Amino acid sequence: MKKHLVRLTDDDRTELRVFTRSGTRSAQAITRARLLVMADEQGESRNDADIARALGVTVHTVEVTRKRYVQHGLQAVLQRAPRKDKGVPQKVDGRVEAQLITLACSDTPNGEPAWTLQMLGDALVR
Repeated sequence: MKKHLVRLTDDDRTELRVFTRSGTRSAQAITRARLLVMADEQGESRNDADIARALGVTVHTVEVTRKRYVQHGLQAVLQRAPRKDKGVPQKVDGRVEAQLITLACSDTPNGEPAWTLQMLGDALVR
């Protein structure tokens, strides 16, 4: 894979510094931010294997992050990419959810003290 050289601007470097110090970001995003700082040609500029080892990621992750920064910019690296697919299809739609709520709020069968997940599942399947 072609090595993409990361050359952070002063603004990007400042944003990454603030980004990694705020405690409200995902661990993945902070790792990607730290990765860019380590890969910066004007800063530490470590090789991919050293960066991967230091951050506990794969060399492939370092390569992909470098490429994404060079091709799409800082925000593309820091923000999670939208899914291409719709994910796992929803198993419970609004109608089933309403039935489940109605059932859970009703009296239990056979004088049971409370509904169990197994009892709710069995009742919904019937």
